[in-house]
Amino acid sequence: MSNRHYQMLAFCLLLTMVLLSACGSAAGEEPQKREPEISHHSRESVNPPQETSMYENADAQEEQALAQQAKASTEEMEQVTNAQAVSLDNHLYIVPEVTHGTRWNLEAFREEGREHLKDTLPGDIVIHLSTDQKAKMELKRLTEDIQNDTVSGEELDRRLESIQEFMKTDV
Repeated sequence: MSNRHYQMLAFCLLLTMVLLSACGSAAGEEPQKREPEISHHSRESVNPPQETSMYENADAQEEQALAQQAKASTEEMEQVTNAQAVSLDNHLYIVPEVTHGTRWNLEAFREEGREHLKDTLPGDIVIHLSTDQKAKMELKRLTEDIQNDTVSGEELDRRLESIQEFMKTDV
């Protein structure tokens, strides 16, 4: 190779290093953080206080009488092997485990389960019935926490709202 080729190669390497160093930032240097400019013209606080739950003073264990009744009634169905249930006020959250053959037609089972519960429970009950496995696991964990008396009424309400999101079908 001629001297001219080495000069061109050196020039290209130098140009590449200059471009790479211009594009990158120095090691350990963090970009400047800018505080957002927010003007607040009212006398209200920026972060309003959060509302307390209407179940703040509810006893989670005392609320489970309806759940126990619904669980026993659901487990009497021939398609059900086990059930997890939790109740709060007039809302019942229940996830029955069904036999393998029943899993082929879960929609029909859910409808039959709701009708069975409507027939055996008082009329003003709102039934949240699902066969979702994630809902079953979370409901089981909540049931254990209720039995260990580690759940307040407010936390019970909050956790039931998140469990309801796992339930695919709902009435």
